[in-house]
Amino acid sequence: MTASNPARRFIDGTNRYLLPGLTDAHVHLSGFLPGLTRQDFGDAPLYLASGITTVVNLGGTATELEWRQRIATGDLLGPTIYTSGPFVNEPRVNTPEEVQREVVIQARQGYDLIKFHELPDTTTGLSLAAYRTMNETAREAGIPLVGHAPVNLGLDVMLQEHQSLAHVGNLGNIYFLPLQANIRFLIVSATALFILILVVLTWLGAALVGRLRRAAPHRPPTLSRVRAITGWVLLSGLAGFASAVLLYPGGLLFDSVALRIAFAMIAGFITVAAVLLSALTARLWRDTNAFVSARMQASLVSIATLALAFCLATFWVPVSWRSSDRGIERVAARIRDAGISVQTTLINYETFSTTGRLRLLQDPGIGYLRAETRDKWRRQPTAGIPGYGYDRFMKKVAGALHRAGVPLVAGTDAMGLPLVAPGTSLQRELELLTESGLTPYEAIRAATVAPAAFLRKDKEFGSLGVGKRADLLLLERNPLQGVDHLKQLFGVMVRGKWLPSEHLHQMLADMVAKE
Repeated sequence: MTASNPARRFIDGTNRYLLPGLTDAHVHLSGFLPGLTRQDFGDAPLYLASGITTVVNLGGTATELEWRQRIATGDLLGPTIYTSGPFVNEPRVNTPEEVQREVVIQARQGYDLIKFHELPDTTTGLSLAAYRTMNETAREAGIPLVGHAPVNLGLDVMLQEHQSLAHVGNLGNIYFLPLQANIRFLIVSATALFILILVVLTWLGAALVGRLRRAAPHRPPTLSRVRAITGWVLLSGLAGFASAVLLYPGGLLFDSVALRIAFAMIAGFITVAAVLLSALTARLWRDTNAFVSARMQASLVSIATLALAFCLATFWVPVSWRSSDRGIERVAARIRDAGISVQTTLINYETFSTTGRLRLLQDPGIGYLRAETRDKWRRQPTAGIPGYGYDRFMKKVAGALHRAGVPLVAGTDAMGLPLVAPGTSLQRELELLTESGLTPYEAIRAATVAPAAFLRKDKEFGSLGVGKRADLLLLERNPLQGVDHLKQLFGVMVRGKWLPSEHLHQMLADMVAKE
């Protein structure tokens, strides 16, 4: 304070670094499940202590609208809140008319954006007409929309509607491995393999019985060829699907071009074998010496092999190349051309790997959560999914999206998943972005400029400028040399209120002391 003007305060920024306050563009302020967070936005200090001056709450109610208002008027200290309303999803809303009414109501109630989110108990997803209506109504209302991928409708529809994604990982089930929309290929492939295994085991059993009886049952030469080819088809099919497990997103060898070529060659062999088996089966039916049961088995094998070859050629092989470098670059270019943004939430995928879980369990932010939540999270198992590599794959995808020019928006899904703590999770998210190939500057833009641009509020926050909200960070070290320097806070200014680091630490201590 100065004697001449006691209302003015000077903050010494000598040899320190000033930048805009950070934004976590994907949080759940009340927790994805009830009881995880404190009442009355009591977790706000967790965000402020990590330099987060703005949050985007995805899935809100009147409670978050009240918090937003109280923060704006200064009655409540916390980051500025932008919030969506309740999820727009089937089966809560179904018809185009219901979807339109829901979007209009949320816009009138003052929500800042729309969140599209298919829930686990959803059966079919929104219809094409309802999905298009949702996006069109949001555009007409001038309200941003973000959500999960419409997996039942496909990537083309999502890009045509320019729907921004709430998770980079949503590209997995709509593009890289779109099983839900193509479940018939999985069912037909599994059924065909099962039939081949069953028939081959039947043949082997019959051969073993014949050998034990020292009998040599008559077998037409054509049937012998059918059996030989069938055996190779079965071995190739099993080898192919073993390769697929290694190849697909997060598989142990998802980077291997050689394995993809081998998989395509296996599919080619099975296709040729399917044609041969069809010809041999037709010949076997003309053979008057063949047993009826032999003819029926050969026909079953022929049909199963044809079905397997069709699935491999039209679905499995093309899909295997989608997660190659070229396939990732292709979808990144399409997303860029559609003009949509993608929220990163890379930290989500760490929660399923053993390495990631071990790191997150050491997150100091967990120590400041509600006692019940803190204890529950610390009892979480340390082991993740064996062989899990989707977190590595998603970093590769995020890097490709960035290089293609897709706007990446930093978000964490804080309190939406166990071990993703408010505040500190964004610091880890920015580290993951740099591990994906972004520079520290580019990662920081994803948590400052990009969220403001997505919300169409870039004139209010996200960068330093006259007339913009006074949300500022003052750092001890240069963040352009490493995003971990964002942890070295000298202080945070939120909506013009200066909070030195000592005050932030005291706020955290008070949270725990009050319990």
